[in-house]
Amino acid sequence: MLGHTGLSARHTAVHALGGDCNMTENNSYVLCGARIYDTDSESYVTGGIAVKNGVITELGTLSEESSAAAEDVGGARIIPAMVDVHTHGRCGCDFCGASREELTRLRRAYAESGTATVIPTLASGTLEQWLESTDNIHALGFDGIHYEGRYLSPEKRGAHAPELLKNPDAEELRLLMRHTGDMRVHVSMAAELPGGDEAMAAVIDGGGTVGLAHTSATYEQAMHAVECGLHSFTHVFNAMTGMSHRAPGVVGAALSSGLYTEFICDGVHIHPSVIKIAYNAVPHDRFVLITDSLMAAGLGDGEYELAGQPVRVENGIARTGDGAIAGSMLDLFTAVKNLSAFAGIPFEQALPAATSVPARMWRLDGVTGSLRVGLRADMLLLDERGGIDRVYAAGELI
Repeated sequence: MLGHTGLSARHTAVHALGGDCNMTENNSYVLCGARIYDTDSESYVTGGIAVKNGVITELGTLSEESSAAAEDVGGARIIPAMVDVHTHGRCGCDFCGASREELTRLRRAYAESGTATVIPTLASGTLEQWLESTDNIHALGFDGIHYEGRYLSPEKRGAHAPELLKNPDAEELRLLMRHTGDMRVHVSMAAELPGGDEAMAAVIDGGGTVGLAHTSATYEQAMHAVECGLHSFTHVFNAMTGMSHRAPGVVGAALSSGLYTEFICDGVHIHPSVIKIAYNAVPHDRFVLITDSLMAAGLGDGEYELAGQPVRVENGIARTGDGAIAGSMLDLFTAVKNLSAFAGIPFEQALPAATSVPARMWRLDGVTGSLRVGLRADMLLLDERGGIDRVYAAGELI
């Protein structure tokens, strides 16, 4: 649950791609001659990184023993790997209904795109589908699970099938949370619906967090949710009441509340200039990049499915039959580059929005999200053009 912090042996070993695998010599090594990203200064320091059993053990100036065994990477930049806390799938697989074999393939597919930490996000399904998916996700040792479905406003349902929606249900959520074991849990819901206050309390009392999503709430209703312990706003601007000068709506609450705020930075869900406005309005330590990707991400145009509805991808844009945007084709490393371009900021300034900030949002900052001694060795080695040359997930070279 969210109260758990720190890096356990299980957290590292199970996280390694492929599930319950044993650490090998590939998870223990030393790199030197690197420019290492420092989250606090949003700049680079020159030095080395020593990794043992998938965990960073030395950073910066290396011991004599480590230096003797180091690989010189020739001044390459090393940054934290991406942390995607809202994503439904990619490469032909959806987290909702995925088998354990498919989950293993999904984890590797994310890592290959630069995302070493992924929070499986379940779109609307039946309770039975959610319970089975939860059991599989827990068995594979993921860091957490994000439920985004079922408890959504029909008026703002987006790509979610209407027959799968219901009012927030506290008893149902307690049942779900009993299946999550030690995973961190986040539930996105339309908290203004009947039963919303009780459902929020059930999640929070169980150690989870709540995001406001797919909501027709007024500004006042959104701020009531904040008072009840709301943790974040889900994909801001999308599937929520907009902001005007007389009715601030959920968008107004999101931009002014100081809570964590998710943004899909693909240039489709939100206009680039609006991303810039939002970045300048929201505290940077609360600005979170997500992909909200669907199973088509990493593939291409064609026919797919999300949340019980058919989805068609044309020219890289996914839509339902009635024209609603249905998730993105984005990967998080591209989202960082987009934020840099849209907001007119350096890549290094954009980077925390996809690494340390989502990690902190999920209370994973004692596990991953930055390069520090004692954290999991989730990192990217960049090439001279700023692309990804190597991916390390829990120390494993992908």
